[in-house]
Amino acid sequence: MKILLIQPPVRDFYQTSIRTQPIGLAYLAASLQAHGHEVEILDCQAGKKKTVSIPPELSYLKDFYPFDDRSPFKLYTGFYHFGIGWDEIKKRVEESKADVFGISSSFTPYHGEAFKVAQLVKEWDSGKIVVMGGSHVSCDPEGVLKSPFVDYVILGEGEYRLSFLIDCLKKGTKDEIELMDGVGFKKNGKTFINHLRSFIPDLDSLPPPARDLLDPDRYRINKKRSTMIITSRGCPHGCAYCSAHLVMGSSFRVRSPEDIVREMVECYKKYRVETFDIEDDNFTFDQERAKRLMRLIIETFGESRLELSAMNGISFASLDGELIPLMKRAGFHTLNLSYVSTALSTKERMKRPQPVIEFGSILKKAEEAGLNVVAYAILGIPGQTLEEMIETLIYLMGKRVLIGPSIYYPTPGTVLFKRCEKEGLLPSGISQWRSSAFPIETEEFNRLDMATLLRLARVINFIKGKMDERELEEGTTWGELFKTLKGRGVEEKRPDWKDLIFVLMREKWFLSLRKKSEKGFSMVKEKTSRKVIDYFLESAWERPILMSRND
Repeated sequence: MKILLIQPPVRDFYQTSIRTQPIGLAYLAASLQAHGHEVEILDCQAGKKKTVSIPPELSYLKDFYPFDDRSPFKLYTGFYHFGIGWDEIKKRVEESKADVFGISSSFTPYHGEAFKVAQLVKEWDSGKIVVMGGSHVSCDPEGVLKSPFVDYVILGEGEYRLSFLIDCLKKGTKDEIELMDGVGFKKNGKTFINHLRSFIPDLDSLPPPARDLLDPDRYRINKKRSTMIITSRGCPHGCAYCSAHLVMGSSFRVRSPEDIVREMVECYKKYRVETFDIEDDNFTFDQERAKRLMRLIIETFGESRLELSAMNGISFASLDGELIPLMKRAGFHTLNLSYVSTALSTKERMKRPQPVIEFGSILKKAEEAGLNVVAYAILGIPGQTLEEMIETLIYLMGKRVLIGPSIYYPTPGTVLFKRCEKEGLLPSGISQWRSSAFPIETEEFNRLDMATLLRLARVINFIKGKMDERELEEGTTWGELFKTLKGRGVEEKRPDWKDLIFVLMREKWFLSLRKKSEKGFSMVKEKTSRKVIDYFLESAWERPILMSRND
């Protein structure tokens, strides 16, 4: 049987293009090939973005995202369809001559796009088989299988399950499908879910991803060919907001450093890949294994010969003073660390792992090693206060880090999702369950507060960048910056970033820059939460701002 594996396009205000490689589909393809099946991968996100209308359920965001803003603190500039269009997808589906279509649905707010692809398949030929998998499917298999466009669902790891399912379909032994855990199907008009009971114990036994089915020039970081690599699966932490354990289990399973490096050598020799993004959910959970891997990479490729990253995030609780410099020597330039919040109560409620070494000590080790740090703070968690979120931004403002503000979004099946559901906090449409839509409002905060916090983080990062460039002196406080800018006055005809920041401090308003004519721009007031700005400036006025880079 021929199988076409599909990564659907997405529609949103933004896309992290350097993290779109469908490595999960490449793993599935390799497993299917090993079972003698013909496979192709259609990455629908490979096309250019096109501006599309904001869907009605997201229309309230127009107040927060002025698309014609030209300021350095703008949030988003439009709503886009990222990838090839629906007509082209339909054409590629028909030309594939596939018998089975495996569609990935990895992110709940984009599930509509996955359904649309399934609909295109069924409208073309209702006899074709549609199988859907991915993170969203693992979190809500019953809901997905209710669709008339989906025949089967795969939960958790799909390498063995999808191959088994297709073998059964090929042989005509559909009854055997009921024996496999992690598979959902329809029978006599009813849906059945065989819930997950098992995970792959030996990850070294899996064939490497079928990267030959992907265009190597499509996936680049800093203009260099790149690829994602997975060195472990499973996360034992069970954080309240995260669905990783629902998809890959709570048992931490690893690949051997030798097997990982063999795959990296193949990528280097066969595809000229020199940039690797480790996409694990908890890469450094086993510190000693991570250290062995870093040493083996250094031994095989030399120091800093490769460019390594872990953009999915690393828990700073699993780092130490020996591992950090090894990561630098192996090729890391930046550590993406999950910080969450300054409030211990929030970390405890979120079931975050307790660190052995304090965050400040990890930052010091990173600075000594010459590693930059992006620290991710989660904003908008039910139970948080505005004061807590602002204090988190102020704390990170005073550290040598770039702030990664992450607006909380609800994920089905998680502890925090169930709380949101119970307290009536969920928006009515799942397309609203995305960070860019500011999905959660409580008595403590609203969407305007969240939009203001997001802009505020951009301003802080911008100032840090000016310190990196030596245009501003590191350690300058807001009070000192205000005195400096006050002396220059506001330039009405040709306003720049200094004018925008000065007015923000003086008037407590964010301003956008709108094109007035070919000769210049005008400053326009944007919706701003005054209570956020008031509290921030009052608390941060005399606090020093530090640059973001250590290299």
